[in-house]
Parts: sequence; structure tokens; C-alpha cells
Amino acid sequence: MPSYKLTYFDMKGGRGDSIRMAFHYAGIPFEDERLTREEFGAIKDSLPSGQLPILSIDDKKVISQEVAILRYVGRLAGLYPDDREEAISVDIALCIVDDLYAAVLACWTPEHPGKEIVTKMVIEERIPKMLRHLDKYLDQKQTTFSAGNKLTVADLRIYSALTFYESGILQVLPTDILDKYPHIVKLHQAIEGDEKISSWIKMGQEL
Repeated sequence: MPSYKLTYFDMKGGRGDSIRMAFHYAGIPFEDERLTREEFGAIKDSLPSGQLPILSIDDKKVISQEVAILRYVGRLAGLYPDDREEAISVDIALCIVDDLYAAVLACWTPEHPGKEIVTKMVIEERIPKMLRHLDKYLDQKQTTFSAGNKLTVADLRIYSALTFYESGILQVLPTDILDKYPHIVKLHQAIEGDEKISSWIKMGQEL
């Protein structure tokens, strides 16, 4: 079996968590390298795209970009479908998560004169809009999970993003932000109800 090393930050709900969950789900051993911001700064220029996560295979091949890595590990784990129509549903849900992560980017910018106004707009308008879209999408699917009745990498990525929203990392976000979206709550519970994901959570991993 190839050796795998996933390199990312030690961040709750970050872009590396769904990949960690996929490895755990498949029972595939991997080195979980978690960098500080200072350690990342020291290697940033040497990375394929100047960002994390990256997946190293046998200390030779390096895969960059979160979703590419997640699809790769998802195939190993049986969490990414071979059927093209099913794969489209998974890819749509994966893209929705891009909007969830992008919605909070303005809150991470350095202090500037208009930041308070921008942050208020993000919290009161943009994030609720993204969550309403996701809730509506899940309602229309009428399935247990985001892309059907089987857990996929899309669910792991959604779960990671929602965990970030609830984590308190961004203090401007209330930790009960998801409570008013019933279909999101239902999906969240279904994912946590999976035996392997429940095992991951109980291990005390950073989600």
C-alpha cells in the first residue's frame, strides 16, 4: 500500500478535515502533518499552488487543491461514485461548499476602515443567503445525504464547513447559526449518525 502524508493546519472545520475523515472512513493509514502559520510561511513558496492542503504519496507525488485530494481519497474510500450521474450530484454539492467557505473570507481580511461594515453585511446577509440556498437544495433532494442516500465526500466537506461555522473560530458568528435551517440540521445529524464518522468524532479529532 502506498504511504500517504496529508499536510494542513490544525484548524477545526478547515479544508483538511474532510480529507482526514475520508482516510479514517476507509481505514487507510496516513501521516497527519499539522502546521502552524509560521511553519506554513517557511514552505509556502515551495508548494505547488502556494497553499494547503497537500497530499504526498510515497514521498514522491504531491497532489494539491483540497477538492482534488478529496476526490482522490474518496475513490479509495468508496465515497466517490463511479456512475457519472451520481458523480455530478456529488460535484454539485462539493461546489456549494465553495460558497460556504468563500462567504466568510471577508471576515479574515486585515483591519481596514470599512471592515466593520463589510463584516456586518457578511454576517447578516451573505452567510444566511448561502445557508438558505443549501437548506433549499437539501429540501429539494429529499434524500438522506446531500447527493443521495449514501454518504459521499460531499457530505464530509459540507460537515467540515458547517463545523467551521459553529466552531467559534470566527467570534462574529453565533455558534447556533445552523439551528434555523432544518434540512441542514437533519443532514448534520445523519452524517454524525454514520458509525465510522461517529468513531472519528469520538476519537477527539479536530473537526
